[in-house]
Formats: sequence, C-alpha cells, structure tokens
Amino acid sequence: MEKKDLAGKNYVITGASGGIGTELVELLFEEGANLILIDSDNTSLKILEKKYADNKITCFNYNFEHKKDYAELLLSIKKPINGFIHLAGILESDQDALDKNTIWERAIQHNLTNGYNLIEALIPKFDKTDIGRIVLISSLAYRRGAFDHIPYTASKGGITGLVRAYSRKLAPNILVNGLAPGIINTKMPKDIIKERGDDLLKQIPQKRFGQPVEVATVIVFLLSIASSYINGQIINVDGGIINS
Repeated sequence: MEKKDLAGKNYVITGASGGIGTELVELLFEEGANLILIDSDNTSLKILEKKYADNKITCFNYNFEHKKDYAELLLSIKKPINGFIHLAGILESDQDALDKNTIWERAIQHNLTNGYNLIEALIPKFDKTDIGRIVLISSLAYRRGAFDHIPYTASKGGITGLVRAYSRKLAPNILVNGLAPGIINTKMPKDIIKERGDDLLKQIPQKRFGQPVEVATVIVFLLSIASSYINGQIINVDGGIINS
C-alpha cells in the first residue's frame, strides 16, 4: 500500500478509545488523515485528545442514546467525509444473567441499531467526488455461535447483514465491508481469556491471541485504494480459527 494514501481524507470512528480504536487512530494519524473520534468513555477520549493535540483530530463524547447526539454530530461535520468505521460495541454474558431481556436490548442497541442509525445519518455527508468506505465490526462469535453470549452473537450477525445489504445499496459510490475479529487482546474479552484462555489457544492454529494493531491494519487496508475492488465482504482476523 502506498504511503500517505489516506492523507487529507476525513474519517468518522466510533469506539475510538478502545483497544482497536487507539491503534487505528495512530495508524490514520500517521497517514495524515483528519479524524472525528467518538466514544462513550470520556476519560479515555480526553487522553486521545491530549495525545493528538492537533487540528486533524476532533473528539466527541456520545453514546447515541438520544436523537440530539446524532444531530450534534452531523452539525459538527464541516467537510465531506471519506469513510465511517464503526468499532463501538459491548460484550455481556447472558449465561447466568437474571435479566436476559435487558442484555439483549443493550446488545442490539449498542452493537447494531447505533451502527444502522449512524450509517443512515452519515450517508449524505460522504464526499461525492471520491469512492467512500464504510467498515463495520462483526465477530468470530457470529461465525461460530457463542452460546453464552447469544445477544452479542445475534447483534454481530446483524452487522453482517448490514454489510451485505449496504454494499449493494451504496455501490459503486461507497464500498462497505466488515471484519470478524477472533480473540483480540483488548479489555472486551478479558474475562473470557481469564476463564478459558488455555482452551481457546488450543483452537487457534497460530497458538496466540490477536493484537489490536493486527485488526487496525486490515481496516486501514480497506480504507485504502488497494481495496478498490473489495465490497460486501466479511474478513476474518482470527489466527485461522475459522477456515471458511
């Protein structure tokens, strides 16, 4: 991939202060991209804002539980955007939960509905003179069927549906793809790794968990000109645990 391929382009990223998000921000900042960073964790967001004290970075503390959050975001976008990367999401086990309906509602809202609403809100903001990119995050859980995280699994299956549908609806002006990460060393799966990490490692051909930067680099590829004929795909980044 040619260096500085993304220089001067404008990207909106949710979940920007998470493990994968911070690595992606670093890579895109190095590329010279302009970034609108969104996260519900205001403390972590402020750390990013301080680290990149630069006019190429704009931070917003939203969780999109209210319609005004979408309106404020759209008003803040002054230039046409070239891409939207939806990393934000939650992972909760429903195995022993007393209120499974609440876990279901939260998973669908944060992982799926917010993504759909943001795509719909941001489509008019895309640069009409460029081929735009949307990258959504599905999961290994959807591909395998995580029986102890059923709401999460269903929400990530829904993300795959969004990729398939929007890739057809928005082509050729906007390319839509997704990633299905395996077990990545971030805060999100830390309890899973603690409880059954040794067993999971035996199932991964590479015999290790992934690093956030290994997901972020694939996202950068999907934003680049090198991916210009890739559309509607879910790319596994899982060390080989899924071979289909």
